[in-house]
Amino acid sequence: MYYLFLKFYNHISTGNAKSQLFFAYSFTPFTIMLLLIDSKFVASNYVDFRPLVNIIAFGYFVAMLSAANTRLRKLMIIMVPLSFLGEILFCNLLDLYDYRENQIPIYVPFGHAIVYGSGYMLADHLTKFDDIAKKLFLTFFIIIFAIAGLYFGDHLTLILSLFFFWSLRRKNWQPLYYYIAIYVLVIVFAGTFFGVWAWEQYAFGYIATLSPPVGAVYLYLGGDGLLLRIVNFMEKNNILKPKTISESASKQDPKDR
Repeated sequence: MYYLFLKFYNHISTGNAKSQLFFAYSFTPFTIMLLLIDSKFVASNYVDFRPLVNIIAFGYFVAMLSAANTRLRKLMIIMVPLSFLGEILFCNLLDLYDYRENQIPIYVPFGHAIVYGSGYMLADHLTKFDDIAKKLFLTFFIIIFAIAGLYFGDHLTLILSLFFFWSLRRKNWQPLYYYIAIYVLVIVFAGTFFGVWAWEQYAFGYIATLSPPVGAVYLYLGGDGLLLRIVNFMEKNNILKPKTISESASKQDPKDR
């Protein structure tokens, strides 16, 4: 079983363009549907469908892996354990937010990888709009951060927005990260609206914030930097690479962005 996983993880592929386009555009309705099923209202008045949501999310994740190119597949797989550790840090240790039933749902780490992969797939199909996307999304995020921070008093968003734009500058303002951020906003607001999770009124006990804070989109950019370093380290040191896979084959992986 482990060897089969290694073969799947390292399989050289450019991905399926049509399937990638499907996943990129189905992300929003799919996510809203899952969060609705896992909502506080449904669980309180009908049945707690969280086990079903876990199964659906995992199946969707595996389907996305099959459509992804080699590089993205590796990033999405490593994103799962990294996201789980991030959830323990931000939810359990720092107590920035809490989930319904006070437990991290199994589907959440896979959901983070789905967000990440969807953003990559969308960016690959919208490259001709890169120039206009940079201008439009930069303006959009400046406005929503300013409204949240200055009008609604979301000081956490003001702080995180500085890191957000600093990270984007280091990444040459790639539209990819704007697309991921937009998808994150969909999740953050939908999950909060349906009562799947709620943010604390004061982050770290004293920084005023909203539920949800739009500045939370930065957490993905910060996680992306760590994720890329981990995957690059693994590639350099042949971690998760069976001996039967030659070095020459591994060099055919699509280059990092």
